[in-house]
Amino acid sequence: MLRSTIGMIAGLLFITGAEAAPLTVQVEGAVPGQGPVLVGICSGSLDFGSCRYSQTIQPPATEFQVAFPDVPEGSYAIAVFQDTNGNTNLDRDQRGLPLEPYGFSNGTGRTAPPSFEAARISVAGPTLTRVRISRSPLAR
Repeated sequence: MLRSTIGMIAGLLFITGAEAAPLTVQVEGAVPGQGPVLVGICSGSLDFGSCRYSQTIQPPATEFQVAFPDVPEGSYAIAVFQDTNGNTNLDRDQRGLPLEPYGFSNGTGRTAPPSFEAARISVAGPTLTRVRISRSPLAR
């Protein structure tokens, strides 16, 4: 009986396939006391609606880590912004440029609109990625 139960469990694990791994985001450039930082792990696009995993953190320092312990292995992009006015939205000017500090994985989006492909990271085991957030050089 024990052998068949172990066999069933092993079979189910094999069928479900996707392994989960810890993903740690090293956030750099936050300003403590200037509002929470929202960190999203996105799949397929960089819209916050596609960020299946997210956390909101009051930054304890300019640099800090945000841990996501069980992210299924696959391709993702990280989107981060500091919500300086506390409305949970990345505010933009009339041209669509961010008015609040933001950043994406792989440093994309600093001089042109970011793309998921440019920000793509791979999670296949424990992963650490860095995201620097800063004010848009184009926003006024």
